[in-house]
Amino acid sequence: MREKTLFFALSVLMVVVLGAGGFYLYHVLTRVEPGPLVEEVLQDALRASYYRYQISAEFEIEGRKQKWSQVVGEKSGNNFHIKGNILGTPVDIYQIGMKTYSCDPVSERWVILEGNDLSGEQMFMAEINPLKNFRFKRIGEPQLVGIEKMGKKKCWVIEFSPQVENDYLEAWWQNFTYRLWIDRKNHQLVQAKVTAENKNSPGSFLSLVITFQDFHKKFEIKPPQ
Repeated sequence: MREKTLFFALSVLMVVVLGAGGFYLYHVLTRVEPGPLVEEVLQDALRASYYRYQISAEFEIEGRKQKWSQVVGEKSGNNFHIKGNILGTPVDIYQIGMKTYSCDPVSERWVILEGNDLSGEQMFMAEINPLKNFRFKRIGEPQLVGIEKMGKKKCWVIEFSPQVENDYLEAWWQNFTYRLWIDRKNHQLVQAKVTAENKNSPGSFLSLVITFQDFHKKFEIKPPQ
C-alpha cells in the first residue's frame, strides 16, 4: 500500500515538474515584443540587395476569385529576373543594367530593349520588387498570433494593420492587413500575406502571398542565352 502511495505521489510530482518545465519553455520560446521585432525584420529586408522570392496575387470580387499573377523572381542589385504568369499571360523577363530581355510567349524568342528600365513600372511593382510593399508610414500595433513551421523553419506569426507608404497601393486599396512569418532563429522574413479592400468597389479584395529566400546572399543574374 505504501509503495502504491509513493508511486502515485512520484507520478503526480513528475507530471507537475514536466508541466511546469513545458510551460516555462513555451513562455521563453514565445516571448517576443512584436512591434520592435517587426521593425527590425523590415529594416533588414529593405536593406537587402540580393534575395529570391515567390509571389501569388489574386483578386476577390463578389466572392469570385481571379488570379492576377503567379511569379518566381530574384533580385541582384539593380538587376532582376521574373518568370511566371501575369493576367493569364506567360512572362519571362530579365533586367540587366539598362537592357530589358523579354521572351515572346508566341515565338519564344527574346526581345531586347536597349536603354530600358522596368524597375520603376508601378503596375507590376509587386512582381518586380515585392519589398516595395513593405514601406509604411505607421505599422500600427503588431500582435503575435501564433507560431508555425514553414518548411524546416520555426516562425513567429505576427499580424498588424499599417498605413502603407506606396502611392499606387494607396490610390486603389484600403484597410490593409499584413501577416508576417518571421524565422525565430535569424529574425528574417520568411513569408508575408497582404490583404486589402478596393477603395472604389466595396466587397472587392486583394490577396498577396510572398515567400522570401536567400536574403543578402550574393549571386549574379546573367542575360538569357
